[in-house]
Amino acid sequence: MDLLRLGIVALAVALVPLWSAGQAPAPGGKLVEKPWEKLSHRRLMEYGEKALGGDPGKWKHGETEHFVFHFQELADAQLVGEMAEAYYRQIQKDLGVTQDRLTRKNHVFIFNDRDEWQRFFKTTRLDMGAVGIASRTELFLLSPGGARFATGLLGHEITHCIFYRFVPNVVPLWLNEGFAEFESLHVYAKLRGLDETRYSHRRPIHYPLKQLLAATKYPKTDVPKFYAASERLVRFLLTQQDRRKFLPFVQMVASGAKSEDALLFIYHDQFKSFAEFAAAFEKFNQPPPRQEPP
Repeated sequence: MDLLRLGIVALAVALVPLWSAGQAPAPGGKLVEKPWEKLSHRRLMEYGEKALGGDPGKWKHGETEHFVFHFQELADAQLVGEMAEAYYRQIQKDLGVTQDRLTRKNHVFIFNDRDEWQRFFKTTRLDMGAVGIASRTELFLLSPGGARFATGLLGHEITHCIFYRFVPNVVPLWLNEGFAEFESLHVYAKLRGLDETRYSHRRPIHYPLKQLLAATKYPKTDVPKFYAASERLVRFLLTQQDRRKFLPFVQMVASGAKSEDALLFIYHDQFKSFAEFAAAFEKFNQPPPRQEPP
């Protein structure tokens, strides 16, 4: 199991629609229901084969521009389909990528039955406590009894799948999780016209920077702080530095360079040493002073 790509998180319930009543869905997000044999892409990976269970007739199927869905409730698939395509377009823009490296589509399985979900996890030996998981180009979700998923956390898992379409190799753990955390809020805020600064930078995150950059597995304790620190560092690179340098940085670490070396190479005109970079990040890490009312 490759934890750098799986990005397992427990998802809460209650998915918030991306668009208000009366607003049209974004282009490419409309799901078209089709029989299995009419899908444009039917090749599944190991976990997808296990989820399908050798019997496509047990599922309903449909697809959007970049995703194939397998589901029981059409409303679930339509809502996630609109969200997935919206995230795809914004992440492509944020990364500055013009060409998707994959021609095949992502596959998304939406389970409504807890027993079926548990059987799937037993066959895959994945985390039995999770209710959502992304593995490379495939996404698996549990939506029991019509319950919906929390938008931000679902966005995190969708981002993992989309990121894999643009960056084929394994990236450092902090970057993989930090980018998913950043986009889960950033994309949703942009789509809903929200001021994300109200939610994204409320307090400093104290986590040793070199330890964060060197991490190859999740910490045994205080995992939320690891996620938060990773998101804060990605936010620093994407919002405080030249955004056009972010993709070259990602490509460099995906090719095997250490995060610290890649940061100094790509951002050499801003930072002459790692200590200088760390100081700038620490300054950004401090929340802005509270404005006292007049």
